[in-house]
Amino acid sequence: MANINTTVTAETASTAPADSATGGRPTGAAEAVWDALNAAPDGVTVSALAEASGVSRATVTKALAAFADAGLAVRAPGQGTGRGRTPDVWAPAAPTATTGASDNHAAAPADDSGTDTSAADATTGTGVISPDTLATAMQVLSEEADRRAAATESLRQAQEEEAERRARVDAELRRAEQRETARVILTDLLSTVTTTLAAIAADDDERVTRGMEDIARYAGSVRRTTRAGTRTSVRTPRATGDRGAPSPLRPLVANHLNAHPDKEFTPGEIAKVLDRSSGAVANSLDTLVGRGEAVLTCERPRRFRAATPATTHVAAPIGDADGTNTE
Repeated sequence: MANINTTVTAETASTAPADSATGGRPTGAAEAVWDALNAAPDGVTVSALAEASGVSRATVTKALAAFADAGLAVRAPGQGTGRGRTPDVWAPAAPTATTGASDNHAAAPADDSGTDTSAADATTGTGVISPDTLATAMQVLSEEADRRAAATESLRQAQEEEAERRARVDAELRRAEQRETARVILTDLLSTVTTTLAAIAADDDERVTRGMEDIARYAGSVRRTTRAGTRTSVRTPRATGDRGAPSPLRPLVANHLNAHPDKEFTPGEIAKVLDRSSGAVANSLDTLVGRGEAVLTCERPRRFRAATPATTHVAAPIGDADGTNTE
């Protein structure tokens, strides 16, 4: 095999056959690489050669490639892949630097199956990513993908749990609303029935007719509420606030009269304000009149106002719920 003459500048390295005058020894920067390589017969890495010869890693890599093509150097590929891969190791094919290379020294065949990363290791130019950097980036991307998948699954589970909690709360609210509606309807119905029975005992046809109409209306509300299982009423239920049961009707009627001491009201007018049945309100008004807390100012239509010291003595006799005279 012909000897070579390696001529290397500060920027590049090129190879050419050596003439007899040089005795087969490379010149220029390649000479320093050659001497450093022969100083380590057991093998040396590209980084170590660059440090020992004082030239760049790129120059060392090109010079070693030229030595290998000429059969003057052999390369042992590093072990492993990725970040854990060991660097390639180079060794001289000839025992000394002064002995010319012979054709009997066969160059070690290149390992086509392995990946020559010496050039990549030596490359420091802008825009080139080293294998180690690429492996690190891939690992970071993989970890980020796992983190996002875990966060998405956690969010999905939290949303499902929140939906189930809201469904339970909605069901509890519907049941509570149904019970409250039933309580209000039945309470008003009971009051209306009592008033109607008193009107029958007092032979008051007008109150009996009005009470029967209210009873029929409430009975329809009870049937619809039972069938639907939800609030179904012929009127909008009054606000219940924070109380646990419907407020007694009589104090509400008395408060309304006392709030307007100079005005007169029919049972129907008060019933609209309090959102109660007119029959139940009429019963409460009769009781208030019997107690002296209200005054009946007109028989037809029946009108009431709050009792005052000036008007209490003119209150007309009114029968109590049992039909008896209270005065």
